[in-house]
Amino acid sequence: MKIFKRIAIAAAGAMFLLSLGALAACGTDPQTPQDQNGTTTETVTYTATVLDPTGSPIEGLQVKWGTSDKTFLTLESGTAKADLPAGEYDISVEGFLPIYKYTVVKATKDDRDKTIRLEWNPEDGKVVYTVKVVYPNGDPVEGVSVGLCDETNCTNLPLPTNAQGETYSIGVINAQMKLYQRGLTPQEYEVQIISGIPEDYEVELNEKNHYANDKATADKHTVTVTLKEKTA
Repeated sequence: MKIFKRIAIAAAGAMFLLSLGALAACGTDPQTPQDQNGTTTETVTYTATVLDPTGSPIEGLQVKWGTSDKTFLTLESGTAKADLPAGEYDISVEGFLPIYKYTVVKATKDDRDKTIRLEWNPEDGKVVYTVKVVYPNGDPVEGVSVGLCDETNCTNLPLPTNAQGETYSIGVINAQMKLYQRGLTPQEYEVQIISGIPEDYEVELNEKNHYANDKATADKHTVTVTLKEKTA
């Protein structure tokens, strides 16, 4: 009986070695993907990080590499990842608002981690104005709502100032009705402070109750509002 067991074990070992030899002869790793012609292809991880024009990540966009119908959603970090056969791909991004425009970015096997920064997309003839609100020491003030006023009326900017203390004359006005403010006509504007000034600070205003020390023009598209501490 011991002799038969040894023979069986030896036979099993020989079969195992033969199977390894067959795989080596074919030069194929069973876990490596192959194309339609049976040629072995390498799979690598491609990454795309989508940012808005201010550099903040955008969540929930659809990223696609090449012409495949398969898309990958960006996470809170603005990043989407895909494991794909090594090659060259045009990256397309879908699902962003019409206030943004996008230029095609190309990824390759050796340059596959791409950062895509969207650009503003104002209407023809209009520009994007920026209002920045800062403390006396220059630190940004978040959460201040402002408007830009011309000779006849004031236009509220869509969102309060962000973590960089900035807000822009472009964005969603009414999400339910899908209305967007896509820039303003280039001309002179003064800043109207609507709400959000911290309790211990105030703003120097002119006779129109607009910010007194800086204004936008047809050529100057950024206004900086500097708060001052309240006097006792």
